[in-house]
Amino acid sequence: MMLAKQQCRGTGALVIGCPKEREGLISAPLSKVLLNDGKTERVILAHPSGIDGSQEAVTEYRVMGPTINGCSWVELRPLTGRKHQLRVHCAEALGTPIVGDYKYGWFMHQRWKQMPRVDYEPMTRSPYKLRRPEGLEVQKGSVLSKVPLLHLHCREMVIPHFAKFLRSSGEWHDEGTPWTSDKPDLLRFVAPMPSHMKISWNVMSSYLV
Repeated sequence: MMLAKQQCRGTGALVIGCPKEREGLISAPLSKVLLNDGKTERVILAHPSGIDGSQEAVTEYRVMGPTINGCSWVELRPLTGRKHQLRVHCAEALGTPIVGDYKYGWFMHQRWKQMPRVDYEPMTRSPYKLRRPEGLEVQKGSVLSKVPLLHLHCREMVIPHFAKFLRSSGEWHDEGTPWTSDKPDLLRFVAPMPSHMKISWNVMSSYLV
């Protein structure tokens, strides 16, 4: 059972490629390494032995649609809250780094730029390609730009009311069950999709057959 002080729900990401399985559970511990004489830090998949001070990291994922322009939209649900967990799980565990994540997906981005931009409609298998919807300006950072921004967005975050949480036992478990009077009240925050991701969503939702 996971102790949680915050829950990020409904996280969407655009990844390069497509996971082999349409949905699944990633259970891949993470560890940190220091680079450049300790000036920079990088999170990696931990060694199976666990001798490198690894931390448990679990993520649920689900592919939300077909692969278009060499990319796929996925829904992510982190069951633990490790630094860069979703970015590393997508890049290293699934082999599909998030678009715009050059720290963990630099080499895949270079390959992606050279990929042929021809995909196939999932039902008819007819070829289609991306087009810019009429009247839509391509914003810097979208999937059509030369240097896309990070395409990762947490749509909803739920945290306990801090004052009541401190007075409680400190045990807050998200199991999908109703909250009782002895649990802290929840604060819910909802954020709109960033403009560059919204452009990418609109562009990838309109294609020519």
